Amino acid sequence: MIFYAKSNPIETIKEHTDQLQERLKHFKNLYQSQLHHLTERDWELLEIAVKYHDVGKADLAFQNKLRQAIGKPQINVSVNHSIPHNFISVMCIPFKKLGLDCEEKKLVTQIVAFHHERAVKPDKSEVVQVYQENVLPYKNDIEEHMGIPIEEQTRPSKMNLIEKQKRIQPDDSLYYRYVLLKGLLHRLDHAASAHVPIELGIDMNVADHVNRFFTAKLKVEKNHLQTFTEKNQNHHLVVVAQTGMGKTEAGLLWLGNNKGFFTLPLRVSINAMFDRITDPENIGFTRKNVFGEEATGLLHSTSLDYLYDKIEGDDVLLEKIHSQSKEFANKLIISTIDQILKFPFYYLGFEKEYATMATSKVIIDELQAYDPRIAALLIRAMKLIDEVGGSFMIMTATLPDYYVKALKKELSSSRLPITYGEFIDDSIKRHHILVRDESVLDEQVMNEIKEKSIKNKILVICNTVDKAQQTYDDLKERQVDVTLLHSRFIKKDRADLEGKIMEFNRNDLPGVWVTTQLVEASLDIDFDLLFTEMSTLDSQFQRYGRCNRKGKKPVDQPNIHIFTQDVSGIKKGRKSVYHYDIYERSVELLKQYSKGLLLESVKHRMIKELYNEKSLEGTSFKKEFDLTLKQLTNRPHYEIKKQEAQDLLRDIQQVQAVPIQYAEQREFQEIYNKWKQSQSKADKRRYRKHLERYSVNVNEWRAKKIGITPLDDLKGLYCIHCDYSNEKGLLDQSESIFD
Repeated sequence: MIFYAKSNPIETIKEHTDQLQERLKHFKNLYQSQLHHLTERDWELLEIAVKYHDVGKADLAFQNKLRQAIGKPQINVSVNHSIPHNFISVMCIPFKKLGLDCEEKKLVTQIVAFHHERAVKPDKSEVVQVYQENVLPYKNDIEEHMGIPIEEQTRPSKMNLIEKQKRIQPDDSLYYRYVLLKGLLHRLDHAASAHVPIELGIDMNVADHVNRFFTAKLKVEKNHLQTFTEKNQNHHLVVVAQTGMGKTEAGLLWLGNNKGFFTLPLRVSINAMFDRITDPENIGFTRKNVFGEEATGLLHSTSLDYLYDKIEGDDVLLEKIHSQSKEFANKLIISTIDQILKFPFYYLGFEKEYATMATSKVIIDELQAYDPRIAALLIRAMKLIDEVGGSFMIMTATLPDYYVKALKKELSSSRLPITYGEFIDDSIKRHHILVRDESVLDEQVMNEIKEKSIKNKILVICNTVDKAQQTYDDLKERQVDVTLLHSRFIKKDRADLEGKIMEFNRNDLPGVWVTTQLVEASLDIDFDLLFTEMSTLDSQFQRYGRCNRKGKKPVDQPNIHIFTQDVSGIKKGRKSVYHYDIYERSVELLKQYSKGLLLESVKHRMIKELYNEKSLEGTSFKKEFDLTLKQLTNRPHYEIKKQEAQDLLRDIQQVQAVPIQYAEQREFQEIYNKWKQSQSKADKRRYRKHLERYSVNVNEWRAKKIGITPLDDLKGLYCIHCDYSNEKGLLDQSESIFD
């Protein structure tokens, strides 16, 4: 008798299980020596869990569902309870024959029972009945199909091991073994289901590619920062280095031949870094195989859209490329933090992410770009990474001293040494600032931008989208060659604009770009002049880094103009773009250096003064950071779902909204009809991705004030009753509701 595991593509339980076993053998050969929490017996237990994790699918009621999907005749069954197969799988495990002791029974049972985290409490009597009526009568057939013995009696007591109150917790001696084994089972299962390898590019060393890049392409020696990170590959690192010192290369040198994750705050920065790292004319860390890109993966909420735009051809191959990144298979993955560092929330299934960290090195770029709650979560994540066996590097142009102290306190007994390095070079003069008691929208400022734009590349940064749109309108009326970029564009327009700003950066033509803080962190663009609204100092100095990055342009006249009047996004309370007290203190500090050359050492000193513990005492910033860190330290396990953790980490409650003018267009409707008519999950996913290209993420509460309606059965996709311009983005004339 054949027992099926999947209907699309058709696959038997044995075939699927064999796929997991192949990946397990490969993974064990790679990482057994690194996973110090696991003994040889633990690897045997993982193999048992692999062999039995899907045996419960042999339940005839489950088989009938699959047989119906693939056009096979039904089997007569007396019990049709819909019991998740993972609970039936537990009933199949023959504890005595496998020689499991009490601890091992608990481990294997919970690993198998929760390899799917379902919000379903099993009915013990129904589980027993299904095993008695739908499985045991076919024991010999199942054993012949699977090549393993199954439990010959119905043992209801097995269900006691998976009651909620008995789930393995951090104070249990089994905790790290459980987390690693369960997380690895998740990875093996998901990789096998996606038909991608468990690990790719195992023989590749990103540091070698960087070294070749220096020798063959740049023909320069590594600088002090880069030799420092390469020398300290076996340490946790915290590195503060000014913009333009080659932090990306420094981070990659630290990774060496290890599996690595490189995180950045913004998708546009991630896309640009992915292009740069994989470009054969640049670092060239790339290798193609039958699955597509092997060395470097791309992972964020719209990474598949980006790949569709970048790589024309086989949609199935693109899905495969995306899947291997989602399953953490690539040797290096460029990612947003919400994709890989939400495990401190201990959501249902967090073990997959966390176990991956045990064999990985993680780079956090621009820690200061995150608000204090997210920064606290990242520091908590660093502690957990150390405990599970991984390592981390924090690198940034500006770093609050308060964060460094908190990190060292959290990791007071860390497994690896934490090595701190500062790399500040005052010999390179980049920024001549002028603090102006004016608004960026003042008449004379607008005329000045117009005049200077004839010969210069000018970047204007506003704190809010509304202010950026106003500035764009004013410059447009003055017939300035100006382009607008912010977060309120639909995905396909935003992708086009992100490509255009990078292209603008590469050519020699003058012009003006008006943006928000979207361009602050890790975006490799270089303008001649910057006109910016005042913000907090860390934000300011990141903005300055988009101007005269290499210090090769003249600085005898101001190239950074900072405006302190009519500043948008600054309010007391939660609606402020920046913490009000940090902003006020930033203004005080910057006005001490209101004009002239601003040296890198001075910037560094100002940041330390702004964020020293004494200055922060009593501020909402410190309260939020301390409270979040405390809450995360005491956070219970297994209480929220993965998507809830993702939403918490993104710190948003957003909806995907399609402007009404696009929702009513023929092209959108045609794609929507194809989505409705599609039979396969892959086709539905592909067409939905096309539809989402017309959407923009909008705060749910604010969007409801304008008016949104669900787009029929497209769950999570809405139509927003608001005008849209591909030059300006979403428009709302009634009030400022987005900022």
